[in-house]
Amino acid sequence: MSLFAELTVRPEIARTGAAHVRAVMESGTVQRRTKELCALMVSWLNACEHCVSAHSDYAVELGVPQAQLDALFDYARSEAFADAERAALSAAVALTREPRALPPAVRSALEAHYDEGQRVEIVSAIGLFNYLNRSSNALT
Repeated sequence: MSLFAELTVRPEIARTGAAHVRAVMESGTVQRRTKELCALMVSWLNACEHCVSAHSDYAVELGVPQAQLDALFDYARSEAFADAERAALSAAVALTREPRALPPAVRSALEAHYDEGQRVEIVSAIGLFNYLNRSSNALT
């Protein structure tokens, strides 16, 4: 069973949660595929099998090549990723492992590739999927 199916016992939580996912993932100027790669990385780090499967499929639908998905967990050394993608993925790893702050080098990399609004989008996606993964792992 999916997290949102579980949340139907509290429809207001399910409804606002779905709206938040749409707001974070479907709006703004950061490419949706970059957000999906971050969601996939966070889901993998949190061992949320349902989310890994779903976001792998979403990434493929958005045109992420299988070779890039296969290299995701070695993104820092893989030539399959642009520097901007590496910066976003580094933030995903850093904030999932240590949620109190971005390390200065990771923050600098984000600032080099994304404007303030885009950084908000990326950090929001990372935070959202940490919440969703952990809730899913607990409830499903």
